[in-house]
Amino acid sequence: MQREKLDYSHRTLLVPFLQKIQTPLSEYCFANLYFFRNTHQYEVLQEGNFYFLSGISYDKQRYLMPLQDLSESEEYARELIRIGREEDYDMIFPVPDEWLGTLEKQDFYNDYREQDSDYLYTVEKMQHYPGRKLHKKRNLLKQYETLYLPHVEELSDDNTSGPLALLDGWQEASTQEMGDSDYYQCREALEKRTQFNLKGAVFYADCEPSGFMIGEAVSPDVFTIHFAKGDIKYKGIYQFMFNRYAEHFCRGFKEINLEQDMGMEGLRKTKRSYLPDRMGIKNRVYFKKKAPVLPEKRNHFPTWDFQI
Repeated sequence: MQREKLDYSHRTLLVPFLQKIQTPLSEYCFANLYFFRNTHQYEVLQEGNFYFLSGISYDKQRYLMPLQDLSESEEYARELIRIGREEDYDMIFPVPDEWLGTLEKQDFYNDYREQDSDYLYTVEKMQHYPGRKLHKKRNLLKQYETLYLPHVEELSDDNTSGPLALLDGWQEASTQEMGDSDYYQCREALEKRTQFNLKGAVFYADCEPSGFMIGEAVSPDVFTIHFAKGDIKYKGIYQFMFNRYAEHFCRGFKEINLEQDMGMEGLRKTKRSYLPDRMGIKNRVYFKKKAPVLPEKRNHFPTWDFQI
């Protein structure tokens, strides 16, 4: 079996596989894999005509990531299982619900972690913040529009300096060390956005850069926002960014994926406050000998009962 560390040279090989899968899960974007290649120690594996990805999860589990839809190829699934067992992997991850049927006859235990799950919202929701439960979002959006002179520009070579300075300021204010936050990954995304065909926006308040977002399509219906950074001294900056980004850059898509919260309470609270329409569940399919202690039963879709 051939094994290589993931790098940019694998883009031509992997992008067609990722696009064919047609899942909303954020890991199935090459840019996401590339920017976090060191964090997860990604490797590209080749066995005959089959390709797989090897990685390390945030909680140090070794996993194999499928690069084909498991529901469409039993031969691929069998090879994935064989390699996982022979190479002593902990699990197959991330596995959409739709693929579990292919594995249900195997000797597996599957589970999911809420902290792994992606938050998905309809584009229409982010464009309008409708209903009583999102009235605080509408109010904060209105305050931003009233307090400042708002302006939005598509990210380009001419305006990248503003987001880079914002990112530095965001890191200085962060409680996380630079190596533990997503600072380096976000900076690389800003600097290499054209190589990866990423779509970015810069948001201004009184002609000063106040925030930026950058992302890409993960499927024909779902747009994933990889990075969103705003200067919170501008009241309503995030409500303004999500609203305007959905309005100007997500036309033609049905949903926006804001990715997972990784168990970080601040991220969880913020993402829940926008009332996700569904969660992109990422199953962890363990080989039976690797099965962890059974967790408490959880609702497949939690109920959000608070606002910020």
